[in-house]
Amino acid sequence: MENMNAYYPKLYSWLAGIPVSEIDKLVIRQFEVGEMLVYKNHLFEYVSIVLDGICNVINQLDNGTEIITLRLSCGNLIGVSESVLGSMRNIASIKACTKLITAELDTKTFWRWLESYPCFARFVLKDLVTRLHYTADFSANCQSSASKINLAKYFMDRYNFEAASASPDSKASVRIQETHEMISNFLGINTRTVERHIHDLKKDGLISTTKGKVSISPSQYQELLHYVTSNL
Repeated sequence: MENMNAYYPKLYSWLAGIPVSEIDKLVIRQFEVGEMLVYKNHLFEYVSIVLDGICNVINQLDNGTEIITLRLSCGNLIGVSESVLGSMRNIASIKACTKLITAELDTKTFWRWLESYPCFARFVLKDLVTRLHYTADFSANCQSSASKINLAKYFMDRYNFEAASASPDSKASVRIQETHEMISNFLGINTRTVERHIHDLKKDGLISTTKGKVSISPSQYQELLHYVTSNL
């Protein structure tokens, strides 16, 4: 377990209008890769701020399959929808896809900070608006072209999200976390079509696969970008 106190300065900078004595009461927690932070329909307990790492927001479709509706990273909040709506139960599941560090605050503190500290209200509002526009744009972009191009756009978005959380000089490939079924549900195409397009993109050198998972190197991302822009 690393030193959790090292994350408090980040909170101080984000929430500069809140007394340090208040921020120091937050609970810093660490989650390992694949660990569930929140289970859908379980009792809602607290709001969290992501301090480091990436997690997936997972929802169930009517047919019972799971889809990743959003990915959260540094500065994003978890549990705001439940708190604002007064929900007693979690609306979606949250799963860590990297090592994850969060700061927890109970819902009473969340509302007191919203009402008492304008900086916190702006912090929450900015996060919600940014996520709203991102989700709408991402969904629209991945439905606007032929299915193979839409899949390439999907992979580019996931690459950008992962790369944004990596060190600036990182040359490592990005591994796409979602299963073929999750991708097919999001894009509205069947899994066979997803698998066929993955095979074609790999054959063209635009992506790689390891043990059934897609990975994309920085150079492959540039090739994907050229492929998409050339077919708009």
